[in-house]
Amino acid sequence: MTKISVIIPVYNVENTLRRCVDSFLVQSFEDFELLLIDDGSTDNTGAICDEYACKELRVRTIHTTNGGVSHARELGITEATGDYLIHADGDDWVEPTMLAEMYQEAMANDADIVICDFYYEEAGTVLLKKQEPITLEGKSIVCDILRGRVHGSMCNKLVRHRLYKDSNVHFPVGINYCEDALTMIKLFLYTNRVTYLSKAYYHYICNSESITRQVSRIKFEERQKYLFLLKQLLKESCFEEAIEQTALRMLVDAYYSKLFTARELKTLFPVRKKTIMNSPYSFNLKLLMALVSLGMYHLAVGLEKKCLHVKD
Repeated sequence: MTKISVIIPVYNVENTLRRCVDSFLVQSFEDFELLLIDDGSTDNTGAICDEYACKELRVRTIHTTNGGVSHARELGITEATGDYLIHADGDDWVEPTMLAEMYQEAMANDADIVICDFYYEEAGTVLLKKQEPITLEGKSIVCDILRGRVHGSMCNKLVRHRLYKDSNVHFPVGINYCEDALTMIKLFLYTNRVTYLSKAYYHYICNSESITRQVSRIKFEERQKYLFLLKQLLKESCFEEAIEQTALRMLVDAYYSKLFTARELKTLFPVRKKTIMNSPYSFNLKLLMALVSLGMYHLAVGLEKKCLHVKD
């Protein structure tokens, strides 16, 4: 057994994969394995994975038919031998002390989950994304994820391997939007043994081709599936307002996408007026969303064109 397993699901990332893998191979922490899960790539990604596996004992490559990122992540967890797991994407990269310092934090606090900050990079701009939860209680962190205070990604979270088995948590089948957030939410529901490390190591590279960045009716259907699963999973009243904040963010995106009719917008992501007013958005955007939620889409568009001109 190793101390940490790094799981990297990859699909057609031949241009960025070497940077990602190399950033792990120069880690100051040595007791780890790197699992490259090739999800049926059609470019040179699979060959690059095999190249690393042949020359580096810590790297294992697993080839599978294309089944989506949830399938690839689940396969990685099944194959992993580490006491702790962390996931990464093939187009991102990490700082050389990430594994050492996150593992040290886990050991010092006997933690099931270690959360750290991360860097968000887009068009040459690098932003530090602080991820400190309001409290370290599991249900509270779930609400932080739903409200957007804590990112649902797994790339900045070191998780005890045993926690997946103990909590019977698996990646959702057929969901490729926020599948990592759904899985992390389930894990946080099961444990309060969480610690936060106020330091950033992971460089999240904004990819315009990501499903979270694409705009289409099909992509919004994926978001609806995610919202439906949230409501099925989080039935306690303490989560109701936070789930609506998630729906509100989706409503804002749906409004600006210009893909839906007034009636569709009203029913797509239903949000109460109270939730809109309590959101962190500007007053102008709150006004627009209040009108949209009432089915007054054309009035909202007219106000935006005449005097509001906002997009938070």
